[in-house]
Parts: sequence; structure tokens; C-alpha cells
Amino acid sequence: MEPTTDLATCLLCGAGASPALNLPRFAGASCQGCAQRVGHLLVQEPTLLTDIWPLLADDAELEEPEPTVQRADGKTVELRQVIAEMKRELSVEDRMKLAEMYGEIGLIREQLEECGRVLVAASAPALAQRALDVLFSPELCSPRGIEELRGRLFPA
Repeated sequence: MEPTTDLATCLLCGAGASPALNLPRFAGASCQGCAQRVGHLLVQEPTLLTDIWPLLADDAELEEPEPTVQRADGKTVELRQVIAEMKRELSVEDRMKLAEMYGEIGLIREQLEECGRVLVAASAPALAQRALDVLFSPELCSPRGIEELRGRLFPA
């Protein structure tokens, strides 16, 4: 779904959202600023969001030792370090494609985290919309996701 230029009210902060990033499942929209705040939470504190995105809690793979690889200089490093270095070179568009690919191969936690990174960095509303479409899909987000998220972003 494409973002709209119509002025809508953000479901999270209550301010006007233009462009409005559509959240059709929740019959409303998000502003770009709140979408970015959601991204920051996903990147910085994903474990605090497991009631919104339950698949963030899937830590079964964390119980196994991280694979290591040997660099050309002979140094041995964890595979996740090499992957993180490679991802730093990706554009925001490529990170969104990576997030979509993660979903296709069943790496949902990684998909959610990449969508968070896209929201943090996306200046184009269309990219932010793609990330929100994934994050707030019925398969990934709890039915009370917006209400829970509003409380995290704007505690009383």
C-alpha cells in the first residue's frame, strides 16, 4: 500500500500525518516521525517489544554457539560480525529487500529487525510504508499492537 498525501491523524502520537503512512489493519495511519520512533525501538530494544511482535522472542538460535569464519588475514571472527559489516554497505532500499527476503526464508526475527533499521533510515515514505506493511501484518503483529506501541512511545 502506498502512503497518501491526505492529512490523517497518526494513531500513535495523535498529530497530523502528512504523508500518512497507512496502517489499514488498524484503520488509520502513522506519521513519519512515529514510524522512525518504532524503528529505533526495534533496533535498540527489541526484547521490550515481544508482546507486540511475539516472534522477536524466538531466541532458540541464541542457545547455539555462533559460527566463526576465518578472514583473509587469518583472524577468526564470529559470522554475525562479518554479516553486520556487509550490511553497513547496503542502501536503505537494499535493506528493505533483505528484510523481505528474510521473511521468505523464515528468518522472522531478522526480518523485523531489518524493518526497524529501514524505518530509522528511510527518508522516502514509500520505503517506510513497505516496512510498516511487514511489521503490522496480521501474521507478525499482535492485535493490540498499536495500543501497546503507543504506550511504549508515549508513556503516561
